[in-house]
Amino acid sequence: MTPTATQAERLPIVRLLDGAREAVLEIPLEAAGELVTADALLGLARERGLSVDQAVDAAIRALAARHAARKAGDAGEQRDGEPDAPTTACVARAEPPVPGTDARIDWAEAFRPEAEGSDPASGDGTGTGTGAESGPASGAIDHYNRIKRTKVAAGDVLGILVPPGEGVDGRDVCGQTMPARRGRKLALRPHESVEVEADGSIRALKDGVLSLARLEIAVVDTLEVAGAVDFSTGNVDFVGSVTVGDGVRDNFTLKATGDVVVRGLVEAADLLAGGDCRCERGFAARGTGHLLVDGSLEAAYLNGVRGRVRGSASIDREIVGTELVVGEDLRVARGSIVGGTVVVGGAVTAAQIGTEAGAKTMVRVGGRPLELAQAARLAALAREIARQIAPMKARRDEIAEKGDRASATEKESITELEYEVAELERRVRLLDERRMTVLREVGERRTVRVEVAKAIHAGVTLAVGAREARFTKSVKGPVLVTWDADRNLRYRVGSGPEQDLREVATIREVA
Repeated sequence: MTPTATQAERLPIVRLLDGAREAVLEIPLEAAGELVTADALLGLARERGLSVDQAVDAAIRALAARHAARKAGDAGEQRDGEPDAPTTACVARAEPPVPGTDARIDWAEAFRPEAEGSDPASGDGTGTGTGAESGPASGAIDHYNRIKRTKVAAGDVLGILVPPGEGVDGRDVCGQTMPARRGRKLALRPHESVEVEADGSIRALKDGVLSLARLEIAVVDTLEVAGAVDFSTGNVDFVGSVTVGDGVRDNFTLKATGDVVVRGLVEAADLLAGGDCRCERGFAARGTGHLLVDGSLEAAYLNGVRGRVRGSASIDREIVGTELVVGEDLRVARGSIVGGTVVVGGAVTAAQIGTEAGAKTMVRVGGRPLELAQAARLAALAREIARQIAPMKARRDEIAEKGDRASATEKESITELEYEVAELERRVRLLDERRMTVLREVGERRTVRVEVAKAIHAGVTLAVGAREARFTKSVKGPVLVTWDADRNLRYRVGSGPEQDLREVATIREVA
């Protein structure tokens, strides 16, 4: 028989709340006794669809006992202000799903981005941190080194790519599956310059700088600076080649292991290139800027530069007040070499050298400055190693003189000493051989060839080895200065005969 509304109000009821994440059992105080036994209530829960496990069973039985106590008049079971309220309790709770973990990169410490929450596509894409760095003691911000570029070598493991987790499905109070959310995929995509191995290792495939630009993990070996190297970029220290759309401002440093192209003016800055270098508008160093180029150099002009070029240097206009070493040939297409000292390993070609006012200018030729410097370093290293040999030999001889009086430990040390002495002597011998090879190549490649289109002015000094030839007269070009088979300095104007350089210069031997 269908219960009336009044009877229904007296029936226990199971309410499913929050999408079956919770089940609440209510027992009216006036409910019939046969309906509120533990077994009857368990049957009601099952009819309602609850998944009855040990915890649910215990919760329903506890509620049934509590209701029975209320019916028996237990004052402790009465609700304050609600004496007729139903006996109620949550008898079941869902097991919520555990969402999967998002994909992530466990960065190697050396490559951890300083600001992983920052926009990786900002800036030039090679800075892994955007915050300013503090000074060593004062806490002052170093605006010249605001952006950190993390150098990477081929084969370096940048980090471990951890894939997204699947998560763990949950279960509602009726036993239905509550699907877990799968972890999100990584927003950063591996670029072809890195490789993700089977174990998740992200390995660099080339030398360069770590980049997180354009939502890619990449190792880049080319950097394009749209504007100037200034406070907006900080100093640039890059593994690869760099192109600067504007110039390099005072007191900044541009360093690259590859080629460097600067389309604007290089001011009183430091420029270091591991490859070739081109300064399209010149280098106005004003006596404080430095230039180190391991390849060749092209520049509109050089003014007040201090530096070295291993290869050849081609300057369009002039070289003024510069202290420069050039390993190969130097060519000044349309201008002069004025003031300062230029040391050139190969030939010199210029429109003119010096000025009519007699500006002191020195051009040193006839040697291989970089090779000679290398030979000097080899000799110094050989001497340093040789100094280590003498005390070892003395100790060896001291033990040998003891004969049978020497201890077992001392006798054993003789063998070790002889081995160390032999090894050091071998290293000295190899260094000497290498030094002699370098000097022999220097001798074979030495040349004196200075070609000047317009004039070599009085006051210019041409240094060759231990000789200095100071021009006492200006010589109009085209003029060629060379040396003959006996290494006597000669000059020739136009297609005229060769003449002794002493006719226009004072030559002296220097220490």
